[in-house]
Amino acid sequence: MARDTTASGVEWRTVAVAVAVHGLWLSVLALSGTAPWPVTILALGLIATWHGSLQHETIHGHPFASQRLNALVGSLPMSLHLPYLVYRRYHRDHHECEELTDPTDDTESFYVTAAQWQSMGRIRRALVLAHHTLLGRLVLGPPRYIAGVLVHQAREIRRGDRELARWWAAHAVAAAALAAFVVVVMGVPWWQYLLGATYLGTSLTLMRSYCEHRWIDGATRSAVVRSGRFFSLLYLYNNLHHVHHADPAVAWYRLSAHAEATGGYEEAAAGAGLYRGYFELARRFGVRPFDHPVHPTQRAGILT
Repeated sequence: MARDTTASGVEWRTVAVAVAVHGLWLSVLALSGTAPWPVTILALGLIATWHGSLQHETIHGHPFASQRLNALVGSLPMSLHLPYLVYRRYHRDHHECEELTDPTDDTESFYVTAAQWQSMGRIRRALVLAHHTLLGRLVLGPPRYIAGVLVHQAREIRRGDRELARWWAAHAVAAAALAAFVVVVMGVPWWQYLLGATYLGTSLTLMRSYCEHRWIDGATRSAVVRSGRFFSLLYLYNNLHHVHHADPAVAWYRLSAHAEATGGYEEAAAGAGLYRGYFELARRFGVRPFDHPVHPTQRAGILT
C-alpha cells in the first residue's frame, strides 16, 4: 500500500503527533518545579514512550516522503540511551529478516539459542525466565535491554563498524546537550528524568513489544493486541503488530481499518496471538512466561 498522504504529500496527523509530543515534553519540563515528582516521572515516561512510537513511524516513511525530514522529526534523543540512526538500522533489519524470532537472524528477537541457554548458570537462567513474564519485562527489562544494546554496539564498533562509531559519537554529544538543557536550564533533577524518560519510557515500550512476536510454524509470527484508545494512541497502533508487519507503509491511523479490511485479526489469532488488551496480558502472563526463552526450533534435548 502506498503512503497515505494529502495532496501536499504530508501526513498531517503524524505531524500533529510530532508537535504534541515535543510540546508536551517541553511543558512537563517547564512545570516540573511545581508538579509532584511522581507526576513528573509518570508524564516523562508516557511522553518518551509516545516519542518512541513517533520514531517508529518516521523509520517507516512517515509523515514526509523525505527520509531526511523524517529523521529530523525523530532524531531528538529524548530517552537518552539509543541513537535514532542505530534504531533505524536494526529495526529495518528486523523487518527484512526471513526468519522472524530467530535469535541468530532477527535483531529484535527475545529468544536465545540453545548454546546460549546451556552456557548460563542457574541465576542467569532464572533472570531470563523472569524476563519472559510481563512483570519481569517491565521491571528487569529496561536495564537488561539498555545494557545489552551497549555491549552489542561496543562489540560491533571494536570489530570496525565505523558508521556505528560515528553515530554513537554524535549521539553522545546530542544526549549530553539534552541532559544539560533538562537539568541545568529547565531545573529537572537528573534522577527524575532518568526514572521517567529512560527507565519508565523503556519499560512501557517493552510492554508493547512483550509478546508481539512468537514462533509459529506455518502462520504469522506477529501478534495483535486490540487495546483501547489510550494504549493504541500511545503506541500509534503498533500494538496491531501483525497488520503493521504485513504492510509497514500503512500510516498508524489507518491500521485499525486496514486490519478489518484484510482479515488481520483473524490471521493473528491463527498465529502468534490475538489479545483483547494489556490487562489480558497482565492476567495471563504477569508472573508466567508467555513462552520458554529457548527458540522452539532448538529446544530438542534442552527442556527434557
